[in-house]
Amino acid sequence: MNDAGVRVLPVRPKALTVAEFNRQAKTAIEERFTQIWVEGEIAQLKVSSLGHAYFDLKDPEQDARVACCFFKGLMAKSGINLREGMHVVLRGKASLYAARGSFQFVVDSAMVAGAGSAAAALEALKKKLAAEGLFALERKRRLPKFPRVVGVVTARTGAAFADICRVLTRRWPARVVIANTLVQGADAPAQIVAAIERIQHVPNVDVVIVGRGGGSSEDLAAFNDERVARAIAACKIPVISAVGHEVDHTVADLVADVRAATPSNAAEMAVPELRAIREELSTLERRAEKATHAMVNRRRVALSRMEKRLGDPRKLTEPTRQWIDESITRMATILRGRTRKAKTVFGRAEQRLQSAHPRSRLARDRANVSALEARLRPAMQRVVVEKSRQLREAHAELVPAAHRSIEGQRDALAQLAAKLGALSPLAILSRGYSVTLKDGHAVTDSAQVQAGDELELRLHKGTLRAVAK
Repeated sequence: MNDAGVRVLPVRPKALTVAEFNRQAKTAIEERFTQIWVEGEIAQLKVSSLGHAYFDLKDPEQDARVACCFFKGLMAKSGINLREGMHVVLRGKASLYAARGSFQFVVDSAMVAGAGSAAAALEALKKKLAAEGLFALERKRRLPKFPRVVGVVTARTGAAFADICRVLTRRWPARVVIANTLVQGADAPAQIVAAIERIQHVPNVDVVIVGRGGGSSEDLAAFNDERVARAIAACKIPVISAVGHEVDHTVADLVADVRAATPSNAAEMAVPELRAIREELSTLERRAEKATHAMVNRRRVALSRMEKRLGDPRKLTEPTRQWIDESITRMATILRGRTRKAKTVFGRAEQRLQSAHPRSRLARDRANVSALEARLRPAMQRVVVEKSRQLREAHAELVPAAHRSIEGQRDALAQLAAKLGALSPLAILSRGYSVTLKDGHAVTDSAQVQAGDELELRLHKGTLRAVAK
């Protein structure tokens, strides 16, 4: 009340609408409770016409429950068949159905409560293998771009193998090799390990797909086995894990080089699409042709510009050609002069050679001998006549003296004959010498003879023919 007795109402605060309040509450709850696990029993299970499941999850030991919503797609991936009274472990997030303001738990995965210990063991295995580096990205290998042989480790009669073959046949002409194995059950892990080992011994296998189709957590347990994980890690060939329809990644998915959501997806990852490759090649061919034409045009323009800058190349060569012509003329003149000079020198040498030829010397010596013989014969006759007269006159007295005179004359004649023999060329040849002739001319220098020339060797008695080498 104020002084005038009028009642004053307080200022009305800003109020939220119900929808605003529900939206804010929904946001706060979902931000606070994300990806949590809740365990309990299923009660009041209802499945809508669309296949979504709505139920209460109650605490069997305390009076508490929470409304749950499990959508059809996620429920199918979990592979669990919900029933009233089933003790389950649910993973999901807390939310608020804003239309009614009701709190609920939105489930994205479920397993039977007895599987909780198995989940803990699985988490421990993942931590162990991660610590060893088996999940590290740096050890992941690239898949071959154009595989020739694709190996598949799965059940031969399963739908997964049929899906893989169908996709491979449609996309790429690769050969498919299967290592048949169980993919679920207690004996599956050992068989999968053996199949991975076998597939590595098949020649030319470029990539291996290991997996199966979807199923429950129990069905996929073999691909969470440590033995299988280590066999995949040790495989020498790149591995694609194809364990389909599971929200959580299996250990095989984490260890493999590449993880595929389904077997069909694994086949698509393993090989390229032939049609796309052909289209890409056609595109590259067109681009290369276009680029080639563009480059040729650019080069043509560049050459045209260079040609304009250079002008007529013949103008550049004209001075050089003129210099060459002049040089050839000078060289010809020099060669002709040298040739004439050489001919003169050779002519003189030939004259000297002819004069020194054994035939010429022999002719001169013969003439000298003949002259000496002509001079010697009359002298001898005169001496003989004179000596005969003297002998007749003083035969009796001078016989000894005559004999001595005759002997002296004989000695003189012998000396003259010896001198004549020493001057005779035939005497030189008789001592083992020979005269080498080429084309009738004596050879006095080895430079006068070339390989293949025919030579004549004049001996004391007879001649020989020879070929120079």
